[in-house]
Amino acid sequence: MTFSKGQLAVLLLARVVEPIGYTILFPYVNQMVEDLLPDVPKSSVGKYSGLVESIFALSSVLFMYRWGKLSDRIGRKPVILGGLCGVAFAHVMFGLSKSYKMAVAARFLSGLLCGNASVMRAVLGEVSTPETESLLYPLWTTCWDVACVLGPTLGALLQHPATQYPHSKFATLPLLRQYPYLLPSALIATLALFAAVLVATCLEETNPAIKARSSAPVELPSERTRLLPEEPIDTIEALPEKNTFIDLIAHKPLQQVLLSIFLLTLSAMSFDAGFALFAYSVPSLGGIDLAPRDIAACLSVKGALSIAFNLLVFPVALRRFKMRPLYRLFSSCWILVFMIPPIMNAVVMKDGDNGKWVADGSLQLLWLLMLPLLLLYVFGDLAFPLNMMALNAASPSSASLGAINGISLVVSALARSVGPAIFGLLYGIGAEHRMPIVWVVFGGIALLGALHSATIRGDADKVEERDV
Repeated sequence: MTFSKGQLAVLLLARVVEPIGYTILFPYVNQMVEDLLPDVPKSSVGKYSGLVESIFALSSVLFMYRWGKLSDRIGRKPVILGGLCGVAFAHVMFGLSKSYKMAVAARFLSGLLCGNASVMRAVLGEVSTPETESLLYPLWTTCWDVACVLGPTLGALLQHPATQYPHSKFATLPLLRQYPYLLPSALIATLALFAAVLVATCLEETNPAIKARSSAPVELPSERTRLLPEEPIDTIEALPEKNTFIDLIAHKPLQQVLLSIFLLTLSAMSFDAGFALFAYSVPSLGGIDLAPRDIAACLSVKGALSIAFNLLVFPVALRRFKMRPLYRLFSSCWILVFMIPPIMNAVVMKDGDNGKWVADGSLQLLWLLMLPLLLLYVFGDLAFPLNMMALNAASPSSASLGAINGISLVVSALARSVGPAIFGLLYGIGAEHRMPIVWVVFGGIALLGALHSATIRGDADKVEERDV
């Protein structure tokens, strides 16, 4: 099957809907919880808003595998269509929430339907070749980087439109006055429905079993119709073998990749959640006391570097150094990522009020440490497209790609659920006792991930194809 640039664009558009929907509420979720729970003290708002955010990952754990398995049976395209329509409904429900329970239910439903990610990753695995993987997989991870820039920005601009833009038409619409968080949710719903229309009209089915059935010629029976085919049965091409859940998780190469994915996601998502906390905290609590504008500037630099490296550097590096050595190298970068922050805190503490390293919340000489940290942060993230390749290489059958990607995303969601919570807990303990506990623990996790990455082999023939 020839996968055109147009179909790739449709697939990437459908892919970017979920992470934008996941991040769009970050700027206003705490204010929304305060509005829905006016009697809750402000000191407890974080607990309730944290549930709104984490319930998405928790519900996706429960249903991700089922979506992938369903796509193995009925096809990728109908599952993607159903998921996009469901996501549109869930986001409208969230925007119309007038109670906390309704908001949590909407986020639970949104996570339930985000199994689209596993199905679309299966599509990517089915259409990619060893020659195109170095381009397609970085594009896939770039969708997350783009969403992390666009989502919070759109959420901040579109929430409370009647209040933010009192002289615009938004201020005259009773619906937006009654539901101040509807507009960002409606934008995601519109984007999801638009992507669904494009998927329905432009995306071809890639499931090999469904394609084989649809391409088989239909012959009406007659008196002369043979009861048996003319060609010998052993010459008929067999469909790819399907595997049960037990078969898949018992497959040793897949076990190795899944453990690597868990350790990598645990490191990356915990640092994602902890970086802003570290940057915002005062030096006496283990941070570097940056103002929000400088925190945003650091994240913007990281996002720009990530997009550029994924699109420009990664394909060249993969052709030159191959998958396995790069996977080990990029996984090892997380060790250094967790070593640099306590050094930054130490130099800021030693500087005191001199303003040599940080002055009035702005980076001064500390850029000398921040830039290497951001570069290592980006290099560490480049391990994600490589573990997608390793996952496909570890697949025992092409007919199980949907289920395998579902399992891998369940593993990722588990790490995403527990990692940030553990990071926050350890950071608080370390701040109280003036000890870098969190950096030692997660540095150890990153070390385990780097050591385990050396064991990744996948299917020998498939990996060899990617390393040629």
